[in-house]
Amino acid sequence: MDEAGRGPFAGPLVAAAVIFPPTFVFAEAFPKLPLRDSKKLSMRQREALIEKIISAALTWKVEKITVAEINELGLGWANRAVFERLIGALEADLYIVDGNLKLADVGEKRPKVRCVVRADETDQTVSAASVIAKVTRDRIMHELHREYPQYGWIHNHGYGTPDHIAALRRYGATPHHRVQFVTTALSKPLPGMETIDQ
Repeated sequence: MDEAGRGPFAGPLVAAAVIFPPTFVFAEAFPKLPLRDSKKLSMRQREALIEKIISAALTWKVEKITVAEINELGLGWANRAVFERLIGALEADLYIVDGNLKLADVGEKRPKVRCVVRADETDQTVSAASVIAKVTRDRIMHELHREYPQYGWIHNHGYGTPDHIAALRRYGATPHHRVQFVTTALSKPLPGMETIDQ
């Protein structure tokens, strides 16, 4: 399992899980497609990989945490909750989660959960989940770009790039912006945003 979208100013947090057949080796099945952490792949490579991943998987699932949930409950909660939801929704012998997280709400599945730093670089299922999460989130941001083209989400995917910050200063925030991220980055509230209690 892996997530995409922890650091952006706008858009949801997305996580994915992938289960391959026990003897499946992605590198053998698709030797010309490099499967690794999605951040190290181009958009074109990720788009080529996602269909292969989905076709090879026994099952896969995506969960999202909305901006409203992030604004209300915080990113730390969101990062745990998105994985807890995935674990609750899937049956597996082992759940490998990328990162150093303390997941609380996994119930009787706790002995099967392993949180591993940089698992997206060492485990093919986590690498595959990384690709699905990233492609899914990018597609969401491309759709939102149609409604709010002035923020450049088709290019920056909601991250705090100079053009995105300039657009925030000029146009204010949208319902898709994360209050704490934007307020912190700009050091003052923007039109359309209210601060949240910490």
